[in-house]
Amino acid sequence: MLHKQCKYPFFENDDRIVNAHTKNDLFETHLRLYELEKLLPQNFMRVSKSTIINLDAVYTLTRSLTGNLIAFHESYKQVYVSRRYVKDTKRRLESREE
Repeated sequence: MLHKQCKYPFFENDDRIVNAHTKNDLFETHLRLYELEKLLPQNFMRVSKSTIINLDAVYTLTRSLTGNLIAFHESYKQVYVSRRYVKDTKRRLESREE
């Protein structure tokens, strides 16, 4: 199991390759997203078919014309939240603040 204070803001599937993103870099992993979901601690969640985020690394969730975007602390990287996951993502982010 990965440590809760994981340095990866998100994991993303890109053409059958899963990348672990850091603040400024990315690394390939041999695991699939569904395998990562089982290994990662509770502060990680899926936000689209191709992305798992670290809730502790989220700076903001914003709505735009092109969709719902998540921005991360100390990073220029952003990911989209699919409509299917928006409600649960908002709920988890709000519960984090309590």
